[in-house]
Amino acid sequence: MDIILASRSPRRKELLEMCGLKFKTISSTINEDAIAKKIYDKYNELSSFEKADKLTYNLAFEKANSVFKKNKNSVVIGSDTIVVSENSILGKPKNDEAAYDMLVSLCGKKHRVYTGLSIISKERIDTFTTFTEVEFFPFDEYMNNIIKKYIDTKSPLDKAGGYGIQDMGALLVKEIKGDYYTVMGLPISLLYRKLIQKTE
Repeated sequence: MDIILASRSPRRKELLEMCGLKFKTISSTINEDAIAKKIYDKYNELSSFEKADKLTYNLAFEKANSVFKKNKNSVVIGSDTIVVSENSILGKPKNDEAAYDMLVSLCGKKHRVYTGLSIISKERIDTFTTFTEVEFFPFDEYMNNIIKKYIDTKSPLDKAGGYGIQDMGALLVKEIKGDYYTVMGLPISLLYRKLIQKTE
């Protein structure tokens, strides 16, 4: 059976290739902002962590489902990743200054990275979320220099939370508790096992 990754993310593509699976990529066409607004409105009283869980779950499903509707003989994978502190969900920084403020705010603290994953086929729908706890080093002269150099690469501007653990952003990370690949955006060990169950 054909496998489709409902994403154009280079890192998700790379991670799925690591599994040795043959697949193609098709981007979903959902309105993520509209879905996010509905989730925030519906679950306004929940904590940032709980809202992030709901949001990644729903976005992963909607991404996979939008592609599955046009490819019903395939297994479709949808995924969504969010960085969240205790007080807020962190999107992509709009500019260098916002990236700096965002990264500094995470220094010396623990935050979570949630990834929702949805696998849809004719036989069944399997949607779930995972999260990994990440701790940054405390802010000091070294962190300040690393953050500034990192922002100079422009990499933080296209990443939720302003960093990627797979690039220079790794220099900010003191410790992680959980699955490394959840932080990258695709928990491949869990995904692989569920894919094998679907295709055997």
